[in-house]
Amino acid sequence: MKNADEARESGVSRSVDRAARYVLDIIPESAGPRRATAQGSVIYSVRGPGSQTFLAKEHSVGIVLAPIRKLRASLGSDKLQEYDAPVGCLVINPAGVDSNLAWSATRENAVVSISPEALSALAAHEFDIGDPELRPPAFGTVDVWALTIAQKITAELTGEPSPNGLYLDSLVTLFGIHLLRTYTGRNRQPASPKGGLSTDGARRVREYLNESFMRKILVAELASVAGVSPNHFIAGFTRTFGMPPHRYLINLRLDFAERLLADGRLSIAEVAYLAGFSDQSHLAATMKKYRGRTPTGAGNASLKR
Repeated sequence: MKNADEARESGVSRSVDRAARYVLDIIPESAGPRRATAQGSVIYSVRGPGSQTFLAKEHSVGIVLAPIRKLRASLGSDKLQEYDAPVGCLVINPAGVDSNLAWSATRENAVVSISPEALSALAAHEFDIGDPELRPPAFGTVDVWALTIAQKITAELTGEPSPNGLYLDSLVTLFGIHLLRTYTGRNRQPASPKGGLSTDGARRVREYLNESFMRKILVAELASVAGVSPNHFIAGFTRTFGMPPHRYLINLRLDFAERLLADGRLSIAEVAYLAGFSDQSHLAATMKKYRGRTPTGAGNASLKR
């Protein structure tokens, strides 16, 4: 009776433990904490330079937690592709598909593994469909929502007290639903007929910019978030948002700066730093160019209102 209670609390049965065992074993235990759950397994992994080849027995997803350059990977193919992986970049390895990965620097990521049976059960319950077919995105694709779940999993695995199995299992379930909604054919959004970004791609880019506008952002990074090539991203973004990405980013920074200036508790130099400008002069020149006023004027205008 005691053993049964412990199994229920951890969310692990003997059959589930066997299903998750393979993913838990192919990543060395020294890489970081891990846990099997009723739906699959989760791992927080930090590994030095190396390589890995395996045939997935479960649906496995790796989410990058720290940027890494020059990853080399292949999925179901002998041809390796080299790419830079920003934070939030994910690789989906469907069950039954072989994978190769090589990296030359320390790699920090979270791994979520879901058994095919568990994902099929979720698909039947949530969407009334049979066996789902996962469609992995291009290497380098950033998924902000997947990153959020991965960060919660990492915090639970590395925090105190010991990880709660039921909580981790709920996160794996949420992750599985996200996979079904985003990386199967059922909800795939077509590109805009005018040549802009897809509805889903535009949403991901908007959310990513809203969270990251204070720092330097590369076009290639945004293109990965949108799921398009860098060559097509600027034109697609401009058609979708009515302005190029650089101008959109400036507007976000200026809006944020004006809110801080209106609050009046920070100096102009502090506001410039927090809003992503190089210094006070950069903020002043940019605000004058695009808003027709100075930081001092922006603060005064808000006070008068």
